[in-house]
Amino acid sequence: MTMASDRPVCIAFVDDDENLLSSHRRNFANLAPHWQGLYFGDPRTALTEISGTPNVTAAILDIHMPVMTGLELAEKLRNLRDDLIIVMLTGYADLQSALTAVNEFGVFRFYPKPTALKTILDGIETEIARRHGESRDTIPAAFLDLFHLGLIATDDRLTVSHMNAQAAEILRRSSSLQVSPDNRLLIDKVPDDLERFLHPPAGRVPPMQRGFSIDHEQGALSVFLRRVRNGGTLPDSFVFILVEPERMGPPTIDDLIDIFGLTRSEAKLTQKLAEGMSLDQAAELVGISLSSARTYLKTVFSKTGVNRQPQLMKTVLSTIPALRR
Repeated sequence: MTMASDRPVCIAFVDDDENLLSSHRRNFANLAPHWQGLYFGDPRTALTEISGTPNVTAAILDIHMPVMTGLELAEKLRNLRDDLIIVMLTGYADLQSALTAVNEFGVFRFYPKPTALKTILDGIETEIARRHGESRDTIPAAFLDLFHLGLIATDDRLTVSHMNAQAAEILRRSSSLQVSPDNRLLIDKVPDDLERFLHPPAGRVPPMQRGFSIDHEQGALSVFLRRVRNGGTLPDSFVFILVEPERMGPPTIDDLIDIFGLTRSEAKLTQKLAEGMSLDQAAELVGISLSSARTYLKTVFSKTGVNRQPQLMKTVLSTIPALRR
């Protein structure tokens, strides 16, 4: 990790799971040796310390915590620190809460839990650089095709400049989103404030992101809209991220390796278990003995922060399979 300014970067981690906090502590020291880390298992302590420590640059919050949820903590922190970069760790079941976090509490980004810590830190680093004018918040069109999410790039008039295959498939099945003959994105039941997001009043700092839901044949379609600053006098561009929770299947072997740090053998076994197989069936298909499968499973539990197979399946199936073809 590099520095975007002379001010030291300090990241606060808030999670009531001590095992995950310990994992963050170990990984953070390796990934960002020049950054500082603070770790809180109690959100009330985190609120006091973060609000009273101006050098805390960003806070990474778990959405599910006792006493005070991540959403409640984000709201309180935003009221006290309008400069704080807030990141929320959540899951598909909490997409509506994520929309609230983005729209009402100024959350910078949300990520599914678990997500590789490097991915989260890279996002924070990019935002720090953007705030100091050291980078352009641009997204190359070719990069959009890497994701297992529907992505549509437009200008401020919603003229489509790029659409990946996943987005095209969603539009094919949906009457709520369409592309007009003049290549403009048409949205059924447009949110009241969408126009204000696309064209903010003069003199106002433009918001960077907006989330909303629209009706969809397969259920609610979650839409996350991200502003892309092109710099100079060029108008901003926008990226629509389309998420269909009900259609997301188990992650690929490469996803499991990247996100959880599994070996290929461990990932193969985990994938078979996620498909609903018993441990002995999965072991046979992977080509290992049942005793070896049990040994692998213990290691997988350790790496994913769970201690039972149902927990493992919930964790695996809530992971967004991103950054893989």
